[in-house]
Amino acid sequence: MMNILKKDYIIGLDIGSSSIKLAEFLKKEDGLHLVKVDVKELAYIGDEASAEKETLALLKRMLRGSNIKKSKFIVSINCPKTAIKNVITPHMPKGELRNAIKLAAKNYFPFSIDDALLDFEILGEVVEKGVKKYKILVAASPQKTISKFLSILDKAGIKPSSFMPIPYALRGLAEAAYSKDKETRCFLDIGSAHTELVIFKGKDLVFSRMIPVAGSDLTKEMTDVLVSDKGRTELSLDEAEKIKREIGIPPEGESKMINDKISTIQILSMIRTPLERLINEIDRCFDYYREENEGGRVDSLVLLGGGASLRGIRNFLSEGLGMEVRLGNPLDGLKIKSGAIDEAASSIAHKLAVAVGAGLSETRGLNLLPPEIREETKQTFKRATVQAIVTGIALILALVYIGMRIQLASFQKRIAAGRMEILSLQPQIEQVETQGLANEILVNEPYWEDVFKELSNIIPDNTYLTEFLMKDKTVKIRGVVTSSKPEELLSGFILGMEKGIFNNVRLISTKEIRDKFGNEFELDCRVD
Repeated sequence: MMNILKKDYIIGLDIGSSSIKLAEFLKKEDGLHLVKVDVKELAYIGDEASAEKETLALLKRMLRGSNIKKSKFIVSINCPKTAIKNVITPHMPKGELRNAIKLAAKNYFPFSIDDALLDFEILGEVVEKGVKKYKILVAASPQKTISKFLSILDKAGIKPSSFMPIPYALRGLAEAAYSKDKETRCFLDIGSAHTELVIFKGKDLVFSRMIPVAGSDLTKEMTDVLVSDKGRTELSLDEAEKIKREIGIPPEGESKMINDKISTIQILSMIRTPLERLINEIDRCFDYYREENEGGRVDSLVLLGGGASLRGIRNFLSEGLGMEVRLGNPLDGLKIKSGAIDEAASSIAHKLAVAVGAGLSETRGLNLLPPEIREETKQTFKRATVQAIVTGIALILALVYIGMRIQLASFQKRIAAGRMEILSLQPQIEQVETQGLANEILVNEPYWEDVFKELSNIIPDNTYLTEFLMKDKTVKIRGVVTSSKPEELLSGFILGMEKGIFNNVRLISTKEIRDKFGNEFELDCRVD
């Protein structure tokens, strides 16, 4: 049963506004091995229902051949109002931190957190002016966004293990690629709807901000009406997107007609405004980082996401920012299954950064799943684990019992042979000794197979046994009840035991488990 529960695969999912990215890893003794990657583009669909329908269809297609039941899904939340912040809080008991952070969250995020889900990870302790404080990573996302993602995944037959913001997923990538590097680099993930800027010092996330300039802004700028000597020209969104992907950012001074509709000079003049706004936003982030880190500088910029494919974007950003800009490759340094990555996948590796980072973040603690879903997953695993343990104990005891029966048969044969040898001398004494030996072997031993069968039939749901022992003819049982009405469950359990093979059943103690949902109990009894 434990083998059935084991998740052999980790699947990182990045569900964006224009594409879906997947990275599947296999757990092995020497770490994670990348076994599958996939990128599927979403069509430009206006209404939300059609977009969800297409997303669901693409997800199902991408997961063909994957063992969903044996996979752990780590999903990146792609939403303008999903954010993550580094904050410093007073030192306090960890049990009080969540409420304190929730009360103060309005100072961290530029949106209302009344209908948002929060989670945090303690990064360590710092000392400010002699006072010990916590350094914490706090994430927030609207409940509406979480519910939307949960609905889509549920329809695809997926039970996610974790939801995380894009910067947190990229942190997993930074840890894998730069765990021993102290260079300060900026990851710029240019998506269709927004751009994520995340600064890492080595593997540590030190700054993140969502920039409201992205690929779709360039496409929209190209749909403006143009008037030239050839007349009035207006591109549709599809035409503008196609030309943007083919031409990219035209070089200064280049002049040629595209599809006999628009010139490269016109394209450059139309997209220059959002591009310069992107440069200005990046500069502002770097300035803020320098102020917060006593003049710390960013050494390089790594381009990721679909927007990183735009022709000329690296040169444009490098010249505008005056720094090194390179295209990121999240597959560098990974253990990759032979044949898992073809040439086409290698050419778009930068698009897979968030999905790969999510998969590599499987062991992380920050999780934006609703608490009730996390608790349900945890309780399901605990219940299955306890059932597996009880089943294992029953099998072991059954094997021990069978072994004892075999030994008894062997003893009986040996005794019979001895009895025949001295039959003429002590027939009656030999018979008494044989019977005594058999009785000594089985004295006071209940039929354990019947005991565990009885227990498995009467134990109620939400009740788990943690200890079972027999001493001085008395059986002691300890366990946990996870219910809002533990007294009723225990009363029914005891009544069921007394109706069967158990006698003198007594409840010794019961107490609530601190900081957890459940009650521990202990009872003893005798077995017929």
